[in-house]
Formats: sequence, structure tokens, C-alpha cells
Amino acid sequence: MANEPSNRLEELIRERARLDEELERHQQLLTILFVDIVGSTRFYDQHGDLAGLVMVQKVLDTLTPIIEQHDGVVAKTIGDAILAWFRNAQTAVRGGIAMQRALDARNQNRPSGDKIHIRVALNLGLGLLKEKDVFGDVVNVASRIEKATESDEIAISPSVYEQVQHVPDIHVRRKASGVEFKGKAEKLDLYSVIWREGETAPPAPPRPSSEQLALATGLHAGLEKLARRETPRPEAPPEEKPRAKGKAPRAAPAEPRPAPPSRVGKGTVVMGMEEAEKPAAAGMQFFLTLVRGDGSLGERYPVDKPGLILGRDRGEIQFPADAQLAPEHARFTQLGDALYVEDVSGGPGVFRRLRTAQILQPGDVVMLGRQKFCFQLSAGGTAAVPDASPKKTQMFGMQAAAAAPPQLEQLSADDQVVKRLPLSDAETTFGRSRGTHTFPDDRYMSGQHARLFRGPEGFLLEDQNSTNGSYLRIRKRALVKDGDILLVGGQLLKVVAETQ
Repeated sequence: MANEPSNRLEELIRERARLDEELERHQQLLTILFVDIVGSTRFYDQHGDLAGLVMVQKVLDTLTPIIEQHDGVVAKTIGDAILAWFRNAQTAVRGGIAMQRALDARNQNRPSGDKIHIRVALNLGLGLLKEKDVFGDVVNVASRIEKATESDEIAISPSVYEQVQHVPDIHVRRKASGVEFKGKAEKLDLYSVIWREGETAPPAPPRPSSEQLALATGLHAGLEKLARRETPRPEAPPEEKPRAKGKAPRAAPAEPRPAPPSRVGKGTVVMGMEEAEKPAAAGMQFFLTLVRGDGSLGERYPVDKPGLILGRDRGEIQFPADAQLAPEHARFTQLGDALYVEDVSGGPGVFRRLRTAQILQPGDVVMLGRQKFCFQLSAGGTAAVPDASPKKTQMFGMQAAAAAPPQLEQLSADDQVVKRLPLSDAETTFGRSRGTHTFPDDRYMSGQHARLFRGPEGFLLEDQNSTNGSYLRIRKRALVKDGDILLVGGQLLKVVAETQ
């Protein structure tokens, strides 16, 4: 009895950690936009409630299409304000510029009492989507920036400036250093976007510090914490040459590797595109390095611009001969000394090689050798590979499914279920010649390849020192670290970080 409070506390701590991990897994990098109509209260006082409501609605009707034209989503309107989110910081800033210019054009030749002015605030960070609405500290920071924004201004956070500092058509000046926000112990630097045509642009401010980026993005709890908790996810192991007798296979791409893309200029990977901007002069520089079929390292591609895209025929890194790649497949975003990869393929997915045992969640897709599986806790029903979007991810209703027998659904190349493999509560092993489930025809699978076992927090997948590795597909976004191996289409890439 004396141990009951202690045991209960440990259970609560474990449950809180599980919920924190689940939330972090479904956070996304988003740019939050707040728009507020300046002087709306005075307008109501001078013209009456009905005229005020009409004015606000006209402004909303003007600004909402501009947000949508720039791939933004209006989460909600709050009185005379708009909360919206974007997946790309550059388009968000361009949307803010378009809104200011649209109202500026409207105000021309109108009496001062009939002119409408707005303030626009932008912040980029980790947000949690629920349908169209967005939550998280990234929203709180954007709201506080809006309160520090002047009329006719577009104020942005350090993390937004980090993403647009090298964009030729976006010009930014420093607004203020060390701005204090209510409820925040730390002080944030702010920047202002120059949007009036013909206005002279001053020299660009220096790159924000890692500490400033951490405050803006909601990573003030520490990047290392997120790195430890981020659950990896990968795809088909690489192809290999037929191995000589008695020799283990070496890692190689899932299909014959296309010829590497051409390189233009000094260290910029392109295919028929202009050279990208140089990376910032300070901090960490990331590279994506091809892993050849024999396991050696090949071409190096610098992550040298914000939101770098890798795809078959679009983006800064292109592999036009790789049929496994989507036109735009993966987006790489550097925030300070951290690198994120996002799956923008719309289906094929981005995979990461396991470095340690990882807890599996329902719907996780794993790759062992050439075998692709989907982890499920619920038996029966038609099982397709789950959509990785947060709208379709079960987060808080998992308790009911926890009692159902776990299984792996073996998937075909087009992600159809071809077989269901039961899992033992203790341990289930996989290999070419040894294990609970064997695949003798898969020469990319090691004799003893991986195991799935139950731990205190759920089922864990662990690679058994296989030659080609075990992979887990990322849900949507993942923090990647130096040494991580990613499988994107038929390309096997190693993340390399170097201090500048």
C-alpha cells in the first residue's frame, strides 16, 4: 500500500509522456498569419454598429480570397481579425504583401475617414492542426507579434525571416530587438517586410540566432528533447548487386539508381534552374549525400536555401529518371541548427532508417528488406495504408483499440493488403532464413533482420544489425539529425551536418 502513490505517479508520468510524444508526432511546421483591422472600434463609434459590421465584412471579403490565392487556409475570423495558416513561409509573406497593396489601392482618392488600414503579423513554428483550426505556441507568438505591429505594417518573427532572407523579391528590415511579450520571459527580435513599391530596401539584417529561432518556433523546451522523441519512419531498402557466395549484401537503392542531377555553379544542385542562394554564413550547414549501391558515399547536395525541394522533375534537387519519386517528393527546411524533412509526395512517402528501437503507432508503415508492412492494433476490416494527415490520424481514441490483437499487414507495391501476420505479445522476429516470419526469396533481407516486441509503452521495432536496415515512414514531418539515412523514392540519402 505504501508504494501506491509512487506507482500512480509513475503511471501518470508515463501517460503524460505518451500524450506529449503523440502530439509532437503530429505537429507540423506552419506559418501563422494574423490580420487585424486598425481603428475598427473608432469606426463603430463614428458610423454605428451596422456600418461597422458592413465595413468589417467587406474587408474580410477582400482579404480572404488573397489568402486562398496564396495557398493559405483561413482557420477562423475573430471579430475584425483573421487567423490563417500556410505551409510555406514565402507564400505567406507574399500573401501579406498582396493584402497590404490591395487595401492601399482601395484607399487611393478616398477621404481619410473611409480609408481602411490593417496590420499583418507572421510567425513560423510547430502547430497542431485540427480540421482547419490550428493550435500551439506558434499561434500565441503570432498573436503577440500582431499586438506589437503598427498600422500598414507586416511584422515577422525570426523564423519567418530565416525562410525569406535570401528571396530576391522579398525585402526585410529589422523592426526591433528584444521585444518583451506578455506571458513570455524571453525577448524576441522582430522584422518588418517592405511592401510599398519603389520603397528603398536597406541592407538585409543578419541571420537570426539559434536562440531566437527556438523562441519563435516553439522549440524553447530544447531541440534535443524533440530529437529524442521524434519517431522515425522509412521505405524500401536499397537495391544491391547480386552478392558473391558467403558475402552479405550491401545497401543500395530500391531500383537501379538514376544518373545524379547536374550541378550548376558552386555547390548548387539543379536541373535547368538558376543557382539557389548561398547558405547563411554562420551556424550549421546540412548536406544530403547519396549512398551508392556498394555502401560508399557519392554526390553531396547542400541544403542551401529555405524550403529546398527534392523531386522527380521539380525543385532544387531533381532525379528525372527515378519513377518512384513524385514530381515534388520531400521538402527540407533548416531552422537554426536543426533540419526538418516533410513528406510532400502525396502518397509514396519518405522513410528513415532505424537507429534505435522505435515505438510503433497504429498505421505506421515499415520496410524490412523489400517487404512493406503496416502496423495495426485492430484486426478485420479493409485496411489500406493510412493517410498521414493529422485530420485522419486517431490520437485520443486509441484506448479502445489497444485490447485488439496486434498484427502486421503485408502490403503490395500499390499499398494493397495481401496478407496479415499475427504478432506475439512477447516477440516476433523477421528474416530471410530465421525468424517467426521468413521471406526466403527476398535477397535484400538479412538472415535475421528485425524483431517486434512489447515494451512498457507499447510495441517496439528493432533492427537486428541487418545489412540493408529497417525503415519507418515519417508521418508528415520529422526532425532529422547528422547521420540519419533517408529513403526518398529510389534515392538513399545520408544527412551530414558540418559546423561552419
